[in-house]
Amino acid sequence: MSRTLDSSVLAEIDNESVTMCHLVYIGLSTAVYLTDASHDIDYSSNTYEASSYFIGIDDVSESSEVRVGNINITLSSVGQTYTSAFLGGVYIGKQVIIYRAFLDSTDSIIGAPVVIYDGRIDGFDIDETKTESKLNISVASHWSDFEKKAGRYTNPNSQGLFFSSDKGFDFASATVKDLKWGRA
Repeated sequence: MSRTLDSSVLAEIDNESVTMCHLVYIGLSTAVYLTDASHDIDYSSNTYEASSYFIGIDDVSESSEVRVGNINITLSSVGQTYTSAFLGGVYIGKQVIIYRAFLDSTDSIIGAPVVIYDGRIDGFDIDETKTESKLNISVASHWSDFEKKAGRYTNPNSQGLFFSSDKGFDFASATVKDLKWGRA
């Protein structure tokens, strides 16, 4: 992924007074905006919330090979806010964007944050112990659907999506039993 840093970020890095933080957008039915900064951050007309429920994200690694990159975002599920959003809604394939932002000595964003990961949610799990409860969100790059076979199934439900009154596949399984394969 080609990226460039804003000249104001480069100047601030030279001063060695720069702080980094992450801005995480999770595109659920009600969008979630989180940051690992010590305070809320406003960027692009959205407020990224500094929440104690945001535990962290995996390190993002890059390679020159075309491959499916996966990362995990970990949230505390103690408050049930995020857990209920996943348990009660449609989340597969929803977009997740992770930005790296650079802050100056007044905790203001310098230049424009850099996109370090853009992927889709492909699952989640809840990890509970006696002392803590975590929601692990698995996010995969857009290459995760690269080998997916597109098309329709030969069953009544798939046929009903396109032709609701067609009953052609209702008895298809009975027909298959009469097929002779190979030498008879």
